Amino acid sequence: RSSLSRMLFDHARSCLEEDAEERDNETNPSQLVCGPLANLLGNFSHEDIEVVALKCVLEPYLTFGSSPWIDQPLHKQSTEFMLCAGTQLLQSLPPVPLALLFVSALLEQKIVFSSSRRSLLLSVTCALTELLQPLKWSHLIVPLAPSALATDLVQYPAPFILGIPSEDPGSMDLLNSLPEDVTLVDLDVGRVILARTLAFDDGLTGGETESQNTARALRSQVLYLAQSLGDLFGARLQQQTWCCDSPSVTISNSQALHRTTTATDFEKLKLVCKTFIDEILEGVPCCCFWVEENQASTTTSDGSILFDEDRFFDIKNVRAEGLYKPLFSRNETMKMFPSIECGDKESGSKLALSLRDFDLVLESFLRCQSMSTFISSCPKKSMAFY
Repeated sequence: RSSLSRMLFDHARSCLEEDAEERDNETNPSQLVCGPLANLLGNFSHEDIEVVALKCVLEPYLTFGSSPWIDQPLHKQSTEFMLCAGTQLLQSLPPVPLALLFVSALLEQKIVFSSSRRSLLLSVTCALTELLQPLKWSHLIVPLAPSALATDLVQYPAPFILGIPSEDPGSMDLLNSLPEDVTLVDLDVGRVILARTLAFDDGLTGGETESQNTARALRSQVLYLAQSLGDLFGARLQQQTWCCDSPSVTISNSQALHRTTTATDFEKLKLVCKTFIDEILEGVPCCCFWVEENQASTTTSDGSILFDEDRFFDIKNVRAEGLYKPLFSRNETMKMFPSIECGDKESGSKLALSLRDFDLVLESFLRCQSMSTFISSCPKKSMAFY
């Protein structure tokens, strides 16, 4: 009420300062708009009708915004919100930039979202973490960071996901001067600017020159992988346009070109991303060695897990070359290890990464915190040796 009263006071004062001719409705068209608006807002300053007036104005927006999940159980509300968030992500980014964002998050890079729509920042942040399932983002995540706080957060040494409103004072200066290891996602334009230097384990290199060469090679592999995945995303989500190799389309196809993004599209995208992640994680349990001390005095003992990277890379190479033949069928594997989700082997093998093209991507992925968490969560009996 005090804000509206102040607004009306400023409006009244500006009217008094103007000449009589400028305050005339016929010579000052802005008065035609400001006058009725000021009168309408003036009704809010009366305590007797303030509640009724605000309810009439806000109720249609609140009803429309809560209609998808109101009066539903909490788990259904969460599912509905995630579908809405995923739809907004698909509407904001084309397939190839979306794939580049997905790969950057999978390798736990520093990511900054920028948009003038604050609600969009929250939606795309939640949708991105959902695409990483069954992996989990275990680093800093701030969906809506004010520019004053974001100035310090962009210097954070570990991976992070930040959302910066572009209309905040000082935000544009901050976005134009981000560190070289930060990937910028402009949701208003629909583009992803990959960081010039990607974060990776310094133990992979032997010197400064070799480190720079490795960083450039890793960046090239990420772009190559994003292009390949982007083609897959586009073929899955926009088959009529993405797979079109001829300028002539039929009437039925031309009508399909104008389709809108739906919640089903996000489910399709989640399936592709999960199949890709399942393919990367394929063979992880058989590369784990459970080591523990034999303590007869205690019933429980904490063990350590040793991971054989060479064995893991051999499995990736064999699957990429199409030489993989499962010892057990998918149904038999599910019966033996019901706690492990088995993906579609046939479709997953098509997404296998070879060491010849993506060796640095696989090495960087092995050193991610999400990979360590996944290995630690594997049940003991699922490992080949213990």
